[in-house]
Amino acid sequence: MDHQTYVEGSVAENEKVMTMKDWIIVSLFMMIPIANIVLLFVWAFGSDGNLNRKNWAKAGLLLLAILMGLYFVFGTIIAIVTFILIGMEWQ
Repeated sequence: MDHQTYVEGSVAENEKVMTMKDWIIVSLFMMIPIANIVLLFVWAFGSDGNLNRKNWAKAGLLLLAILMGLYFVFGTIIAIVTFILIGMEWQ
C-alpha cells in the first residue's frame, strides 16, 4: 500500500482535498448568475459537503459582503456630493 492510498483511507470524506477537476466544476458553477450566490450559501451553511469548499464559500460570502458595504458607502458619498454640487449650481 503506497502513502497516498493510506492517507486517503484515513481521512473523512468531507475532509478530502478537492481535486483540480472539482475546482474547475465549482468555478463553472460560479459563472452562472444568481445561482452562484445561492450555491455559495448552500456550500457555506449546508450540513454536509467538503470542508475546503465550505470554507471557500464562507470566505467568498464575507468578501462579497465587504465589497457590497464599500459599494454602498462610496455610492452614498458620491450621491451626496452630487446633490450638493447640483444644489450649488441652482443658486
